[in-house]
Amino acid sequence: MAEQMTSKERVLAAITMSEIPDQLPVVPLLLTRAIREGGTTCDKAQVDGELMAHCKIKAGEKFGGDVVVAGTDLFTPVEVLGAELDYLPYAQPSLVKHPTPTKEDFYRVRDEYQAKGFDSSKGRIQHINREIEILNDKVGATHALGTPVGGPITTAQLMTGSSEFLTMLSEDPDYAHEVIALALDVVKNICREHQQAGALFVNILDPFVSCDILPPDVFREFGLPAEKELFAYCTELGLPAFTHVCTYIQPILKDLASNGCLNVNGDFYPDMGKAKQMIGGEISLMGGLGPFTTLLTGTPKDVEMEVKKLAVEAGYNGGFLCMPGCDIDWTIPDENLKALVDTCASIKYPMDIDSFGDLSNIYLPGNPQHPATRVNTTEGDAAVLAGEQGKMKTDTPEGEVYAKLVEAIMEYDGDKAIEWTNKGLELGLTPQQIVFDGLSLGMKIVGDMYERNERFVTDMMKAAKTMEKAMPIIEPLLEASGSAEGPTGTVVVGLVRGNTQDIGKNLVCLMLKANGFKVIDLGKNVKPEEFLNTAKENDAVAIGMSVMTNSSAVYVEKLVDLVKEGKLEDKFVLVCGGASANVGLARKFGIHYGSDANAAVSIVRDKIAA
Repeated sequence: MAEQMTSKERVLAAITMSEIPDQLPVVPLLLTRAIREGGTTCDKAQVDGELMAHCKIKAGEKFGGDVVVAGTDLFTPVEVLGAELDYLPYAQPSLVKHPTPTKEDFYRVRDEYQAKGFDSSKGRIQHINREIEILNDKVGATHALGTPVGGPITTAQLMTGSSEFLTMLSEDPDYAHEVIALALDVVKNICREHQQAGALFVNILDPFVSCDILPPDVFREFGLPAEKELFAYCTELGLPAFTHVCTYIQPILKDLASNGCLNVNGDFYPDMGKAKQMIGGEISLMGGLGPFTTLLTGTPKDVEMEVKKLAVEAGYNGGFLCMPGCDIDWTIPDENLKALVDTCASIKYPMDIDSFGDLSNIYLPGNPQHPATRVNTTEGDAAVLAGEQGKMKTDTPEGEVYAKLVEAIMEYDGDKAIEWTNKGLELGLTPQQIVFDGLSLGMKIVGDMYERNERFVTDMMKAAKTMEKAMPIIEPLLEASGSAEGPTGTVVVGLVRGNTQDIGKNLVCLMLKANGFKVIDLGKNVKPEEFLNTAKENDAVAIGMSVMTNSSAVYVEKLVDLVKEGKLEDKFVLVCGGASANVGLARKFGIHYGSDANAAVSIVRDKIAA
């Protein structure tokens, strides 16, 4: 058995893979959750370095762990460029205004930045640096001290807005490179600042390069070169740097391992064991524990068993640190955090795997049998299956029209969509038939393939733009038939207050539009009153809320209370979805849960039909 190490020695051994640590290192990821232990709220602590350091020290004393992390989030680079944030009491800040949504804004901001240089007085950099200084003095001798920094691609996306950035990548790549270059320069400067303050390492959070969002070839063209330049700079500084990417990253694992970082971390969907096989011999891994299910709603025993499974899958020969796959919520139970830290401390090297017991029925996040796995809402849908396999019935003229419209959407062929829309009308098909049995079925198929990681967010956007090519032909006919707002009414959609990760919300909007709904997208950080007032003003039939953090569920409850106070329960269908939403939460509030974009559309359509 290895000699007893300090937490700092243990982490460095695992990260550098230079030796086997004495026990399984653990990173409890006490960011916003640590603030709760300091007896204050996030909005106060995040702009007060001394208060934040106090919170981190108190949390460390209570729960333990091998790494202390300064800061809480990835917004510091975009703050330097003028982003406006809403500081919330029980969660990470929420971005409410992008600094460069247009080219005019971007060139103005870039020119000012280049003329004046990097300004560390903007945003929270000075507060985080002060926190690092205090933590380094108090615990730096025994514990690894790191801090998160938003990555270049994620920062670029936060500068412009996600839809705008995705469009830019495909339609204006030269401009995309300019935006990324500015983001990269800011990130470099922040890394230097944090090192000078005393950080041992930085964790570069670049979740927007996930294969849930960007196709691998797009990442390799735009994201990978920026990351390589950043990590080369960190190497010059003598600053160890890690890469954090959430969700589905298996197609780019080898790319991430080659970008110059010392560690890759996240939740490793769909298979931590596969990640270990693919890159675990080249680079250390960190993460894997389910933050939204196991830690939040599981029992201490659930946490213990999932940690042991992670140890077997990824930590059997070192090179692994156990950590939640993403930031943890303010409401994570004390007993689950203690189970995480205590279980890791009990796992010594060399590992006695036989002592862990039977792990055959324990599944990690990403596995189809893990509790967090969503049900495929189109499974068993004969029309979707036939469309995916190219086996739609074409033995009638009408069937051929539907099949060709589906093909047009799946092939992103706008001319073909227009051609077969016109042919369908010539045959006497109604505009509703063309939309629902052809165009929107194609969108549903692409959405289903996205849920299976067979297509990407950019593909969903291309499919939607293909459908939009045909809609000018259809919409006047819908209006003439008396459906001025389309065939199914208006839906108000947005991320509830405290939420800024809008990719899922944007997909729901795309699918609603594809199914004939008029969509009012309120964007991010939406207050309950804004949801309700907008729905009343526009005579909406439904309100869709995206909930990405558990502590934001209070705003869903507030909206439900407002609807009940106004006796409007029969007027609006209320639907929630997102990383922290589930059927239990929806049942608690008496509303509906949509596990994905297709499910959200089905719920609204079915309730209206009923």
